[in-house]
Amino acid sequence: MAEFKLIGESEGFSEEEFKDVILCLTTLLSVRAGSQPLDREFGIEYDGIVGYPDPIAQNTLSVEIMDKVSRYEPRAEVDSVKFTKGVDGQLIPHIHFVKNDSYEAEDADEEDEDE
Repeated sequence: MAEFKLIGESEGFSEEEFKDVILCLTTLLSVRAGSQPLDREFGIEYDGIVGYPDPIAQNTLSVEIMDKVSRYEPRAEVDSVKFTKGVDGQLIPHIHFVKNDSYEAEDADEEDEDE
């Protein structure tokens, strides 16, 4: 399992929804892509960055994280991804997320259609 740090802003989320988003993001970021039999794309492809220079690895991993969060947890939006180095030069992403305001707008549109 890869190491990462989640930093979220609870503004706009209810307390329960914020906890649920953190749980969902933790699950998504903890799973290696390809390991889930029913959805091989679920998770993050950490192995694809091994052997690349740090700037390329950081960019590739940032794009992967932003893409997967957008796809699998639309309530949240990645605001930034910064990196620190762990043991043996391992990259540790620090993922800052905020509420995705456009997701709320989509929910409101669906509720209006139901009425």
